[in-house]
Formats: sequence, C-alpha cells, structure tokens
Amino acid sequence: MRILVASNSTSKRTDYFIKAGRSLGADTCFVTYDELSAILPDCRDTVVKLEPPVFREADFRKYNLLCEEYRSLLSRLADTESVHFLNEPAAILCALDKVYTQRKLTGAGLKTTPLLSDALSTFDDLAAILCRQKRGGFLKPRYGSGAGGIMAVRYNHRRDEWVAYTTMSWEGGRVCNAKRICRLTNRKEIATLAEEVIRCGAVLEEWMAGENYDLRVVCRGDEVDYVVVRCSDGAITNLHLNNKARLFEELSLAPSVREELFCRSITAMKALGLRYAGIDVLIARNTDTPYIIEVNGQGDHIYQDMFTENKIYANQIKTIESLFNGNR
Repeated sequence: MRILVASNSTSKRTDYFIKAGRSLGADTCFVTYDELSAILPDCRDTVVKLEPPVFREADFRKYNLLCEEYRSLLSRLADTESVHFLNEPAAILCALDKVYTQRKLTGAGLKTTPLLSDALSTFDDLAAILCRQKRGGFLKPRYGSGAGGIMAVRYNHRRDEWVAYTTMSWEGGRVCNAKRICRLTNRKEIATLAEEVIRCGAVLEEWMAGENYDLRVVCRGDEVDYVVVRCSDGAITNLHLNNKARLFEELSLAPSVREELFCRSITAMKALGLRYAGIDVLIARNTDTPYIIEVNGQGDHIYQDMFTENKIYANQIKTIESLFNGNR
C-alpha cells in the first residue's frame, strides 16, 4: 500500500508527514495536485492525504480566487471512485463552509460561538448588528481557514467609537493580508476593509468573553493527539501571526473541563465526517464551558509536536494502515 500526501507544493507539513511514514516503514511520498489527478486511475492500492495549498499571495482578492480554485479541486476529487482518502474531499469541503459547520455542530448538540449573521451585504448591515449586540463580532470569510480576511470589530455606542483588529491593510491600491495584526479606529477605514471581506461572502460571529487564549485540539478517531494553547494579547490567536503557544498541561483547568473539551472536540470532528481534524475551542470566562469556534479538516500542523515527537503524523500513518490495509 502506498501513502501519498498531496499539495500544490512541498512544505514542512508534507516533509514531516513523509518523515513520520518512513520512520514506521511506510511507503510514503509527495505528489502535486496535478500529479495526483493524472495518476488517480492507478490509485486503487493507495491512500491519499490531502494537504491545503501553500499560498504566498498577499493580495486578498487574488487569494480568494485561489481558495475558490482549491474548493473546485476538492469537488472534482470528491467525485472520484475507487480512491481512498484519509479525510474525504467532501468532508474537507464541508468543514471549509462555516455556515454548514455551525448547522452540523448545533444539530449534534454542541455549543458553538454564536453566528450573528451569514447574510451581510454591506458594512451598514454589520454596523446595525453590532450597535444592537454591543459585544463586538468576528467578521470572517464564509469559506476558508487561517487568519486571512478575519476582522475582530467592536463598537462603543456610548462614545461612538470603533475599533478593529485585522491582518488586512491597504497597500498600493489593493487590500493585502500580512503576518501581523493591525489595530484600526477609523470607521471609514474599517468599513472599506470589511466590505472587501463581505464581498467574498462572509459570516459574523459573536465576540464572546473568553480567556486570552484559545485551543487547537487535534483529534483522530476517538483520540485526542495534541492540544496547543494559542495565546495572544489581542483577539486573533493564529500562531503564524507571531502569537505564542503554551503547553496544555500549564492550564489550570479542572479534569472535568478537560474531559468535556476532548469529548466535544471528537464529536465535532465526527459530525462533519472527518477522520482527523483540528478543532478550535474557546473556554468561556467564568463558566469554563468549551465552545467550538471552527473545525479544520486539515488543522494538524503543530510545530510543538512536529519538532519533538512528530506523533500527530505518526498516528495518522498508523490509522491509515489500520483502516485501509484490508483494501490491498
């Protein structure tokens, strides 16, 4: 049995997955998406792990076009018969849709960060909701993952003041994503950037009161392989934005909260038909209740683990051999 890991380019994700496979004696190698499409008819004795594309495009509009192309690729692969995937392309597609994900998770009885709107047309729509809601919200592209296009926005109605945190900014007449978080207070500037996000299809989630961290829980089957604590001085915690990671063991969470966190994360993964996932979870302040923020169908890229035990990828290789060896 061959194990292929596919993306548009090699990366640390693919390198360490192959490293884990070779350490276990598995026949593991990298292919591009184009190469995978060409060899699909010969993949009956093969299991494929799909990695997300490596994007180096800073222009927000062009970035979204690349994301659309990737979703189209997943749709084509979902129609392929006689090919085994670690995570099915259709399940990855479902996880990329934040509205669909919310519906599936609430249907499974899970608490999620509340969705304030999935039908924004203009910044005025967003402003009207935040004026009523008074807590603030996270504006996000409906499809996709990572911090690209995310804006944490609050409005103080008493002072008539706006504040937003985002990785987006105007550069040379275009909206660009950067690997740094900017704080904005000018309503017009916030509105112009927000409408770029809204134009590509967006959701508005409630800005809940949590701690100054959230959690990425990496699940596989009935197991939790790793939990990383993503710390930030601001609202956006993605680690590639130079935020800091802490060890899960350092948190003073009660055993019952940890057990509930693990159970809800595994349930969220299974609700979307995934075999592994990275679940983003917020621990509500004062109650320690876990709320699911997002489900990432390819959210297993954890440097803390890769550069030490590399057990996340090793466990995925073992899962592949356990599930698919009978198909040889």
